[in-house]
Amino acid sequence: MSQGELESRPPGPISIEQLLALNEEIAALVRAGIPLDRGLLEAGRDVRGRLGRIAGALGRRLGQGESLVEALHAEERAIPPLYRAVVEAGTRAGRLPVALEGMARYVRGYAEARTAIGLALWYPLMVLVLAYGLFLGLVWLVVPRFIGAFDTLGLYVIAPLRWLGWLRGSVEYWWPLGPIALVILVLAWFNSGRTSGFRARLWNGLRLFPWMSSMLADYEAANFAELLALLLEHQVPYPSALVLAAESTGDPRMIRGARQVAAGLERGEPAGTALEQADHAAFLPLLRWVLATGQVQGSLVNALENVADLYRKRAKFQAEKLYVFLPTLLLLLIGGAAALLYGLSLFVPLTNMLHELSV
Repeated sequence: MSQGELESRPPGPISIEQLLALNEEIAALVRAGIPLDRGLLEAGRDVRGRLGRIAGALGRRLGQGESLVEALHAEERAIPPLYRAVVEAGTRAGRLPVALEGMARYVRGYAEARTAIGLALWYPLMVLVLAYGLFLGLVWLVVPRFIGAFDTLGLYVIAPLRWLGWLRGSVEYWWPLGPIALVILVLAWFNSGRTSGFRARLWNGLRLFPWMSSMLADYEAANFAELLALLLEHQVPYPSALVLAAESTGDPRMIRGARQVAAGLERGEPAGTALEQADHAAFLPLLRWVLATGQVQGSLVNALENVADLYRKRAKFQAEKLYVFLPTLLLLLIGGAAALLYGLSLFVPLTNMLHELSV
């Protein structure tokens, strides 16, 4: 099956769950010693949908003599660059199952973090939708009556009520902003469950949430360190290993920094000097230190493995903190904003009216 045959259905990236399933299928076939072409063809017949078509296409390409890396590159519409880089790294190192296991941990960590964010957002989002609907009803129905009562009694209309009256006059222009924002959020959420964003912009939206940016940076650093150790252990040249491991993260800053360091190493510069000239935001501090000093100390592979374990543990801790504290934080923000709006639109005008009438 060629890439053109796959295009009988709308082309596009597979989901994270499908990528994990494909990864586990390939890893199981490699460990069992079953020819990949035959195993993937059987998987393609057994599994329905896009995943089955991709597995069948890969099996047919392998049966035609292509390598796994070449087959994955040919199906680039569906398979993200990150996965192809990991497979290439594992193939070059001669330890493809180990590389695939690292990839599975990496993607599963992202999927777990995404699930934690979804659970954390669900209840606050429902509260926000309800609060927005009540605010619309308040502006549309209650505010005009308040303003009419102030005018009838000859009272001065206070500033918050005048602002709300202006909102009432233009409600037909701004009320769709809420539903539009909700639709965009839902679409972005579903898109984050696909592997298309494993290119540079995958996690930009999720990084806006508290603790998410540091957690994803830790997962990326762990994946980079683990794959780099694997490549170096099997005598892949340091410059090439740096670039391959960086490409497996999908982080554009790390990829750019790794290429800068690799260029410096190829010019004969020491690792420390090459790192000094590279983008300082490309690597986390501990990882940068290990890359700069590991070769001199002669234990770079062991140091990278220890750093990978450290970063994975730290990322897991960040994920647990995210799940515990994010719902509370969002509820406080949404509840505080809703209380402020209702205070300005209902209680402040009512209090002012009673005060004016009692004078």
